[in-house]
Amino acid sequence: MARLDAKTIQEARKAGKLVEHKEAVRYYRFREDFRQIPRGTVLLPKRIIWGFPHIPRIFRFKEGVERNIAGSFYIEEKIDGFNVRIAQMDGKIYAFSRGGFLDLFVTEKADTPEMKKFFQAFPGYVLCGEMVGNTPYTPPTKKFDTKLFVFDMDTGNGDYLSCSEKYWLLEKYGLDSVPVLGKFSGTKNGMRIALSLLKAKKEGMVIKSADRKKAVKFVTPYADIEDIGRNMALLFDMPQGFFLQRVLRSGIFIKDFQLSHSEYAKRLGNAFYEGLKDGLEQIEQNGQISEEFEVLINDRRIWNAIKKHTSREVKLERIFEREEKDGIRIRFRKIYKRTGKKLRDFMAGKPLVD
Repeated sequence: MARLDAKTIQEARKAGKLVEHKEAVRYYRFREDFRQIPRGTVLLPKRIIWGFPHIPRIFRFKEGVERNIAGSFYIEEKIDGFNVRIAQMDGKIYAFSRGGFLDLFVTEKADTPEMKKFFQAFPGYVLCGEMVGNTPYTPPTKKFDTKLFVFDMDTGNGDYLSCSEKYWLLEKYGLDSVPVLGKFSGTKNGMRIALSLLKAKKEGMVIKSADRKKAVKFVTPYADIEDIGRNMALLFDMPQGFFLQRVLRSGIFIKDFQLSHSEYAKRLGNAFYEGLKDGLEQIEQNGQISEEFEVLINDRRIWNAIKKHTSREVKLERIFEREEKDGIRIRFRKIYKRTGKKLRDFMAGKPLVD
């Protein structure tokens, strides 16, 4: 990992790449990459939590694995949640988002006996995971509240434990791992797993070298098409290239695995038009584009933190709040202002010069 000394910190602050936050704990956050320091790196009073690097995406399984991973490798299921890092400082557990923001919601959820035992044994480690369930970022469910699936362990200096060491420690301390699909020495069986994930309507996989020095991710057309359908109603709030990349990678998968072109063409077309239809119907019914979420919390300050860290282009509107035996349940909607305004204008007859 890159060196982070006082001079680098001063230069990063001067360039506007390092910003200070005073919340439950005082910390500095790299809002963008700076030299070799990854975005999301957090400077706490007594330690550094390194930003999690982006895992490259491959578009063809066999060629991608053989080009990027040498020797044996593990395949883990890719979980469709939101990325967090959990660490300990002064005996307290804190969680940080991918971008380096203190996440009080995950901090509260991570306050478990299993987590405490793990960090008592390994106070300098950082757990990297995906959280799913009733969170501010993932679709609500009645099956469970939240789950955290650990996919990597940072030893504290930006280096990750080997896969086998990580699996052993997760089992020992009762922490949930992302599903491990096996260890392989060639790509033939991995291609069968890719098809089984597609059939099971899963997002995809992450392929990691046994020593965890290299990793790539590979997703299924199911996930690509679901992403398109779910986000088409938010098209003006999505990053540039969001839809095009998913069309491209799903198309390559369909060709390589000799799937039915006509079947997936129909699914893709339906995803685009059904998603847009949903958005247009929302505009006609209530004049806005929104999604609903639900959280169960104990500390009301968490709700304020969720609102604080929400994009300015998104408005939060509470639907209900009620006290339950396990905490305070809040149902809310995110209203997407940019897409809503664009679609309202178009539906009202405003012309577009293109």
